[in-house]
Amino acid sequence: METLYTMMVVLTTVVSAVMIPRIMLDWLRYQEFLRDRNDEELKMLIAGHKGWIIRHGLCALGAVALVTCIKCLPELARYDELAGVTAAYGMMTLAFAFVESLLAQRIESSLQSGLVPVSTDSQFEQ
Repeated sequence: METLYTMMVVLTTVVSAVMIPRIMLDWLRYQEFLRDRNDEELKMLIAGHKGWIIRHGLCALGAVALVTCIKCLPELARYDELAGVTAAYGMMTLAFAFVESLLAQRIESSLQSGLVPVSTDSQFEQ
């Protein structure tokens, strides 16, 4: 039982350690594509985010199903610690899905409205 708990803690840590920098890099890519007015790349970025939203949703659904099984089936009552860390993983995954959906909406609205980012100090130096 300790092994399952440890594996779930490691999985939760690794997923967050990978997803946070990936989302930050996607934000930077969004700003770069928007600055360059690269609509095709923005559309591909939206498609990628939609895929990640589905993945995160499925992982969260699996975590909820596992926690429900542990809490409802008396044979699995000894896995209470696993249920706790799995619930934390599910909440974290839902949070990532929410952030991905916000970023996808931002990109979509930028594409539809034809937003152009405001230039920084270089505009005022002339």
